[in-house]
Amino acid sequence: MFKLSHKYLQHSAPLYAIEFSEKLNLLFTGGGDKVVATWDIEKQENTPFSIKTNSAILNLKIINDQHLFIGLFNGNFHIIDIDSREEIKFFPYHKFGVFSSTLVKEHDLLFVGSGDGTISIWNANEYKLIQNYKISEGKIRAIQQVNDAVYIGTSEGDLIKIECSDLSVAKKINQHSSSIYCLTKHKENNALLIGDKDAHLSVYDLVKNKITISLPAHNWPIYGLEWIGNDFFATCSRDKIIKIWDAQKLEVIQRLSFPDHKGHLNSINNLKYCAHNQKLISIGDDKQICVWEMQ
Repeated sequence: MFKLSHKYLQHSAPLYAIEFSEKLNLLFTGGGDKVVATWDIEKQENTPFSIKTNSAILNLKIINDQHLFIGLFNGNFHIIDIDSREEIKFFPYHKFGVFSSTLVKEHDLLFVGSGDGTISIWNANEYKLIQNYKISEGKIRAIQQVNDAVYIGTSEGDLIKIECSDLSVAKKINQHSSSIYCLTKHKENNALLIGDKDAHLSVYDLVKNKITISLPAHNWPIYGLEWIGNDFFATCSRDKIIKIWDAQKLEVIQRLSFPDHKGHLNSINNLKYCAHNQKLISIGDDKQICVWEMQ
């Protein structure tokens, strides 16, 4: 299904954050070298647009096709205007790393999750703080919008629901068996897919309000979940493997690893699927950016 097209090896430290701008047709990557780099996937080259920060980069998010959110290991985050390439906002707000973020366009809300166990909610136009919750004693790595609600996974394994219409309520709806590392909405079913520290892939039914399926998916923690169209999704793990899944059957249809597929040598930390050119991009501890092309 996927074959390695090419690799980039120009970062000098492990990579954690990845984002894609359809407007600019640019891939953004960042990690331990404190540099946001950009890539033209079609031309297979690095571009001059780069941003130097003062801490490792953990999270990147495109906001309204205009701004780039950069979450840092020291708890700070930057808002960069993509066209002018200038910083428009800087927030030394959280005490520890900014691991996750989600934009809710319908309500102009930006949810930010941190290693200090807090969720901060910001107006996505003016970048003013609206609400703040302390919901965990550890890292918040996973945030996912589903319809008019946002679901948050914590290091204790709690699944927290916040209604966008009433930000004053943060409700715990489930206790998962392991730390939640990634979340995504199931595109066909009214459910969430959960990847956890214990390498399990689980399905949380949003109607029944419970885990209905949980299966061993990798050998080490699952760090990324990414949809490939409506019928397939990919997972990546500390075990150096990418797995492509049939979404309905929850069966693995392809396993991308080294040396068979010339992939990553170390932990794979994140994934991004670019639908317009059917390419899956992966990043990891080996500093490599791998571009996988659908066959």
